[in-house]
Amino acid sequence: MKTPVKRKIAQLAALAACNMGISLALKTGLTVPFMYCHGCPLAAFACPIGAIQNFLGMRKVPFLVLGILALAFLFLGRATCGWLCPFGALQDLLASLTVKRTGRRPLRHQGPGWTRYLKFLILGATLATSYALAGPTFCWFCPIGALFAGIPYAIMYSAYGLGLAFYVHMAILALVLLAALKVPRFWCRYLCPLGAISGLFNKVSVATAQLDLSKCVECHMCLAECPMGLSSLDQIGSSVECILCGRCSEACPVGAVKLVLSTGG
Repeated sequence: MKTPVKRKIAQLAALAACNMGISLALKTGLTVPFMYCHGCPLAAFACPIGAIQNFLGMRKVPFLVLGILALAFLFLGRATCGWLCPFGALQDLLASLTVKRTGRRPLRHQGPGWTRYLKFLILGATLATSYALAGPTFCWFCPIGALFAGIPYAIMYSAYGLGLAFYVHMAILALVLLAALKVPRFWCRYLCPLGAISGLFNKVSVATAQLDLSKCVECHMCLAECPMGLSSLDQIGSSVECILCGRCSEACPVGAVKLVLSTGG
């Protein structure tokens, strides 16, 4: 089975798992290692960023949440973004639609170097404000919550009316998705606070991407296909930006890039 098919199966399976909460018995309360809204009517799991904010608001340390994330990221690194995240999968779909419509790939925007640190700034601001204000401040603006919770609730409970917060969420969601049409994985590159955390584990995670320099012909086709806009070969697998999606491996004409499980030996 080819890597793109495996990736799509994994993404669909993750989406299905997130929506298993058709009864209270299936609403586990555990977190997933990617962004998904606990406010979704069928949510079986909690959003890790939302859970962390909740505990910080109560002035408690979220040991279970941090433990789950640490285990997931030590094994998978940022592959949770590339293979599991439903919002990441939606951005991939938008990018593919752009290719089909225009016949060319979306703009591989690099942007000023500081833009890559925006997600770390957002993470820090989220932690600080949720602690200070004792509330889930990031959730007030989260486009993922808008998509997976706001829209379903608007459809299911339209009789109750929609407040200003709903339209703010919809506007942010629209802006992010429009940006993703031009810049692949725009949310993941610049804004996702969980991606800021998971990317830090790429250098030590079991799952990684390895470049065999003895085979590499430096055609840079791998970089041309990278949805995260990696700019050099040494970033493959180790950069905090790499989502280990495997597109570099798919693009390499000589098989120099492979997704592997490494024990560090």
